[in-house]
Amino acid sequence: MRAIIIIISGLVLLISCGESPVPDESDSFLDGEIVSGGIPEVTDTAASEDTLLIIEENEEIISTEGPEGTWTTTMGVIELSTDSQGHVNGAYPLGSIDGELDGTVLEFTYSEGTLEGTGSFVFNEEFSSFQGIQDIAGTELIWNGQRM
Repeated sequence: MRAIIIIISGLVLLISCGESPVPDESDSFLDGEIVSGGIPEVTDTAASEDTLLIIEENEEIISTEGPEGTWTTTMGVIELSTDSQGHVNGAYPLGSIDGELDGTVLEFTYSEGTLEGTGSFVFNEEFSSFQGIQDIAGTELIWNGQRM
């Protein structure tokens, strides 16, 4: 709430000084340098459309970690690693997995001693959890996990 009041106060100040609150091509760009008192110092550097586009694009970037790391799962703790081509392998108490990541979906084969089969994990967008299945001789077992 306090942030909204501060923003509104700033807009009122700009309008009362005869400045437009919406920048156009002739407006100056704030350099971001802070002077004493916490007030940004305005420089006479013109902002280009490219500069504004880069700033807007950087604000939109969503960082994901990917599946690599340690996970606590319904089949025990699993450690996953990936390479740059989306190949994923991992080890858990009963065996190992080897598969390919496509977006947030990991399709894999597993090996547990003499038992082998297929499975898949569907990770959430943040790669903080997954829901999955493991096919054992035609029976699908649930295999869910959370990042540790």
